[in-house]
Amino acid sequence: MPVSSLHIAVFCRPLIPGEVKTRLIPAYGADGAARLYAQLVERTLRTVDEARTALGTSASLWVAGDVKHPSVRGWADRFELPVHAQCTGDLGEKMLHCLSSMVAAYERVLLIGTDCPALHVDHLRAASDAISETCPWVFTPAEDGGYVLVGSRAPVAAPFVGIAWSTSSVMAQTRVALKAKTIKWAETAPLWDIDEAADVERAFAEGLIVRG
Repeated sequence: MPVSSLHIAVFCRPLIPGEVKTRLIPAYGADGAARLYAQLVERTLRTVDEARTALGTSASLWVAGDVKHPSVRGWADRFELPVHAQCTGDLGEKMLHCLSSMVAAYERVLLIGTDCPALHVDHLRAASDAISETCPWVFTPAEDGGYVLVGSRAPVAAPFVGIAWSTSSVMAQTRVALKAKTIKWAETAPLWDIDEAADVERAFAEGLIVRG
């Protein structure tokens, strides 16, 4: 596999208390939610760093917010990642812009967030392997009804239009949109991500993040 054939894009936000993992603030406070978010970003970027060696991939950060924020610059410097600004618009528009921008230079692009501490290199490998000339899309569904990874070799708008983002119907609506355009896609094994306090406790119990 050529080094340039696969790219992993990571969506993130600057580490600003009160602006990250806001659904966790009632349970952990703004500072506590920010500390949890910092752990999630670090874990995600370590996984991506492992993938660069194991899969021969490259990677980048795509930031919603200030790309020059010290937290962003710290992640970029320590993990040697180029930084891009997410475009304006809803989540679908942002994902399409990212995929379309990177597929011009790479054969396959995987896009992930930072909310899935269970994600590891084997999941990224499986997603990459699922993309082919006849199957241009791959998704890793989330247990809550969304998805934690989307990848493509030929991105188009169809999977991202008319989706009720941040709801339990995201993956179901995406399947309907793909079928309507007769676009083939693959799905890898579902994973879970962190949105609510119960998810945080699950991550603690599984040793994926630590308290404090």
